[in-house]
Amino acid sequence: MTWLVGIIIGLVLGLTGAGGSVFAVPLLIWLVGLEPSQAIGISLGAVAAGALFGVVARLRSGEIQWLPALVYAGLGSLSTPLGTWLNRRIDGQWLMIGFSVLVLIIAARLWHQAGTQPGDTRVVRGSLHPAEDQGGAVCRMIDNEPFRIGLPCIAGMSAGALLTGLLAGLFGVGGGFIIVPTLLFLTGISIRQAVATSLVVICAVGSSGFVSFLISGGSPGTQILIQVAIGSVIGMFAGIVLSRRLSGPTLQKTFAVMMLFIALATLFDNLNSGVL
Repeated sequence: MTWLVGIIIGLVLGLTGAGGSVFAVPLLIWLVGLEPSQAIGISLGAVAAGALFGVVARLRSGEIQWLPALVYAGLGSLSTPLGTWLNRRIDGQWLMIGFSVLVLIIAARLWHQAGTQPGDTRVVRGSLHPAEDQGGAVCRMIDNEPFRIGLPCIAGMSAGALLTGLLAGLFGVGGGFIIVPTLLFLTGISIRQAVATSLVVICAVGSSGFVSFLISGGSPGTQILIQVAIGSVIGMFAGIVLSRRLSGPTLQKTFAVMMLFIALATLFDNLNSGVL
């Protein structure tokens, strides 16, 4: 069952442009029987492993924009330990209620994108395409002139990265639902480049969160971690193979509905346990 959870995590991560890692925590709780804090720690390690495989697979495509990736990853990694620290101090039931609310927001965003921007839904982390020439964009926030760095650009990138890291450490999510739109808004890169670049950030913040989880005394269980991480890599590879046939608005809406059920089931489970 642990292998299956890892494969599902990697597969969903590979077949979405943003938001796939939210399946990790509830699956680890329901199918493996982990406590929320332990599930979040293992989720970070598994998502980081799957994202790393995706980065390696995309190295030759030229789509990864390394300057914004490294800046975003560096800032995000700084705030991830804070999220992990908060995770250890919040009651598990309240933590999962907050997680459910976050999943509802992501599901609504994915559904909206599938309806308003169906073309973008075909760009997923598992798809490998030749790079598009975007002129080496870094930021476009000064007087509508592209490729310029200024205070609004720095503030926007910092806010997005710090929020991504905080949510990663707190809830065990990769943060692609924040990373991709932030990169699209602040930079001149294409949707394909933003999705590819998000893999670098997810790998960095996931690794930072997992290390923080270990330092703070978390015990992932070596066998479980290895099985989930390897399964995640296998799932990511499967996502690369299947992406050309499965990606699109229908698949994204399907994921959004699945996220909705996960969020509602998690809410019901925790509210029914007497947290309120």
